[in-house]
Amino acid sequence: DACNSQPYSHIHRPGIAVGGHCIPVYPRLYLWTDPDATIVRTARQANMTMPQYCVDEAAAVLGDLKGKKMVVLGASYRGKVKETAFSGVFPTVKDLADAGAEVSVHDPMFTDAELEKFGFTPYHVGEPVDGALLQADHPEYKDFTPADLPGIKVLVDGRHVVDPAKWDGVKVIVIGDGEA
Repeated sequence: DACNSQPYSHIHRPGIAVGGHCIPVYPRLYLWTDPDATIVRTARQANMTMPQYCVDEAAAVLGDLKGKKMVVLGASYRGKVKETAFSGVFPTVKDLADAGAEVSVHDPMFTDAELEKFGFTPYHVGEPVDGALLQADHPEYKDFTPADLPGIKVLVDGRHVVDPAKWDGVKVIVIGDGEA
């Protein structure tokens, strides 16, 4: 909590991915000068597996993801920042698509045309989905409910944003809440 007391970053929170210009890059610079720094290497390797872990969590609820409509909430690497540098959206979309899901992406910071330039299918709130993976902690997502994502059966909250009590009838999996 002390590390995150400044208003611009929340770097010590478990979640779906590590993005941005600094955190994904600086450990690699450190490793270049100290290749035996196993804790740094192990942390980067663990962070890189989190998008697939979240996809696997959704699949554990839905079963085979082939043909399932899945939305990734947030293209940005963090909330209220219109930037995708090293964003977890890219591996998350790839991992969902590799599992056979029909993947779309929503981000309140980006237009449909901007999302399409990244190769994403834009999602519009209110379209039916089977599941969602919350990738960026935009404040708008805090107020989402199942009515915003009709038909949703599983929500993997990769940023610990939503109130699971608002998601009656939906399996909510919160990454970083300390529950295994």
